[in-house]
Amino acid sequence: MPYLCFDLGSSSVKAAVISEEGVLLGIGRSPTAIIHGDGGSHESDPASWIAAAFGSAKAALAQARSLPAAKSLEIRAVAASGNGPTLLAADAEGSPIRPALSWMDRRAVDEAEEASRKVGFRIDPGFYLPKALMLWKRYEEVRSRAKFFFSCPEYLAFALCGEARSCLPAPGYEPYIWDEASLRSVGLPVELFPPFASPASIIGKLTRSSAESLGLAAGIPVVMSYPDFLAAILGSAAVSPGLACDRSGTSEALNLCALRPFPSPELLSLPHPIDGLWNISGGVSSAGAALAWVDGILALEASRSRSPVAQETSESEAPAASRVSSLASLSPRGSRGLVFLPYLAGERAPLWDPKRRGAFAGLSLEHGPEDLARAVCESLAFGLRIVADISRSGGFPLELARVSGFAARDDFLCSLKADVLGLPVEAPRIAESELLGDAAACAVALGDMADLLESSRSLYRARRRFEPSAIGCYDAGYADFKAALAALGSFDAEREGMAGT
Repeated sequence: MPYLCFDLGSSSVKAAVISEEGVLLGIGRSPTAIIHGDGGSHESDPASWIAAAFGSAKAALAQARSLPAAKSLEIRAVAASGNGPTLLAADAEGSPIRPALSWMDRRAVDEAEEASRKVGFRIDPGFYLPKALMLWKRYEEVRSRAKFFFSCPEYLAFALCGEARSCLPAPGYEPYIWDEASLRSVGLPVELFPPFASPASIIGKLTRSSAESLGLAAGIPVVMSYPDFLAAILGSAAVSPGLACDRSGTSEALNLCALRPFPSPELLSLPHPIDGLWNISGGVSSAGAALAWVDGILALEASRSRSPVAQETSESEAPAASRVSSLASLSPRGSRGLVFLPYLAGERAPLWDPKRRGAFAGLSLEHGPEDLARAVCESLAFGLRIVADISRSGGFPLELARVSGFAARDDFLCSLKADVLGLPVEAPRIAESELLGDAAACAVALGDMADLLESSRSLYRARRRFEPSAIGCYDAGYADFKAALAALGSFDAEREGMAGT
């Protein structure tokens, strides 16, 4: 009997019915959105997450029930992962008080500085604690009405089972989330933060109202899963040192499995879902967002017939990425000397600069739309190569990258990454690795698997492996990318200095 798994993304909510053997039986997607406002505001409507989740689940269940062998469909457990650090405040009824602060929202600069001083270590403005402090200090309705602070997957789990829990992915994550001492130090009420629950544990049962809405039986166990990047690590079986999960979506990050943390804060080092291992990561915060942006700039949706190349990416999942990738394949390697910097909303690791911005460098009258598209695609791979080079220079080799998300269905992007990174890239059968990670958590919670290592490895299946076509073929383009990044860094700093005067 299968599991029902959810993943709350930035642009859509996905739900899947996945068998105990790791076979995708049904999948549904419903759109959601981040509203990009003035002053670095990136917010979303939590109520839309719930509506989208239930809509996508109904579609996934209907698809699974339509299979010839599906005489009946009994879901054994439900789990949800989701993007972060995204935070919302809810009232006693569980209704959101105001829009959620998305993971892209980094306005809590002052609150991050205050929290860093009080807790004694550096906290990024995008993390949960500064966001909670920002909501508490800046909005009276939050102070007067708040009963809970939730991340997005925690909020969906609450909607499913009525139990308020916070996810602690592993011991050691408290500095990136919160603990009682840090909450008290910044003056936030401890009781607003639900108690922690460990992933792969049962936190409640599907309520009667949720079950009726989904067409399921009440009482099905609801399992705590992971933030999306950790769920993707499990779903891609990047559970041995040297294996990396390249998680593509609105943002993209290379998550390397390692035996120890990285020796400097240049890359983010967090405990891995598997006990005793570490996840070392960095990437491009606006990767998929950059593809959607250039798709809009070039108005590709109105001119899909320009490219005769067959599209591997699912149109229903990531039409913008598919159109850009297809057009980019018409430009030669190196984009005819054009360089794009994909930092459209600041950057986390490895640049750690919320003020960085994007740019085209080397643009000329000779460049066409296909060159702009390819420059954007190449820039995402170059951003990942920065992470890979830093990892290698620190003594952390990469052996294989497994792609998750829309890029896992796009052979052009997978091949491009293999060439730029200089290592094999593997695409899984189930591109939505977060959903497979949810299934792995369900399997352990129900006792189907002994532990997460066994569960992850047993559920993963590869679709295709891409080898580098020629080692070093992108070295010159990568050098140009780094030169443009260094030169534009000075411009960004000067621009910000002038804005502050």
